[in-house]
Amino acid sequence: MRRIFFIAMALFAIGLLPSCLSPKKLYYFHDQQVTKHQLDSVEQSAHLIIQKGNRLHITVTSPDPSVTAYLNPYNMSGSGSANQQSMSGFLVSQDGTITFPMVGDLEVAGLNTVEASKLLSEKLAVFYKDVFVNIIINGRVYFLNGRSGQVVQLSNERLTIFEGLTQMGIQDPYDIKDKVWLVREENGQREYAQLNLNSKEIFTSPYYYLHNNDLVYVKPSRMSSFLSPNSPLRNILTISGVALTLFLILRTR
Repeated sequence: MRRIFFIAMALFAIGLLPSCLSPKKLYYFHDQQVTKHQLDSVEQSAHLIIQKGNRLHITVTSPDPSVTAYLNPYNMSGSGSANQQSMSGFLVSQDGTITFPMVGDLEVAGLNTVEASKLLSEKLAVFYKDVFVNIIINGRVYFLNGRSGQVVQLSNERLTIFEGLTQMGIQDPYDIKDKVWLVREENGQREYAQLNLNSKEIFTSPYYYLHNNDLVYVKPSRMSSFLSPNSPLRNILTISGVALTLFLILRTR
């Protein structure tokens, strides 16, 4: 009888483990206070810089769309998976150029998308009147958390790390949030940064906004799989604990 009692109490204690964990390890930016900050604390208006190997989606429009339709071979407005769309577009070669209809080779590496759009508009003005050029980078960000991975499409140039985490859909509340690794490759260099998502300092970090091909690794804790609300083992232990408790109650009657 005593042995069953101790087993039941052990299972009950396991079920209470999540409440014993420090909130600092569970919650995002727990040290943030209710306040306001100017958005210039991070380079909010910065545009992504075009790198060698990037793919660019370029749209050229004019008062007569039929005239410039030839210049839009990679129109992504139609159907197709996100992966297919990310692999379409004008590839920036290793010499930093793209080959564009009517223009030929155009050097765009090192420019942001606004500068590249302006440059291409000037080149096309020789052949067309009143053309408008829009360029975006077909980018992707990769997320790993030790159990699975997810690719998030960089559909705009202002994807924050929290937006990316929300979209990836593979989070665990017990993952280690104060030691998140971010790997970034730019200008021929590879950077390794460690981020603390629990702290408000993340909002002023140069890695708050994600760049094309960033790799984010959220390390699972030893308790992640065990204490997760969706963990089968936790559910089994909870049910077993309840069953044992009921058994003891009925036996003492």
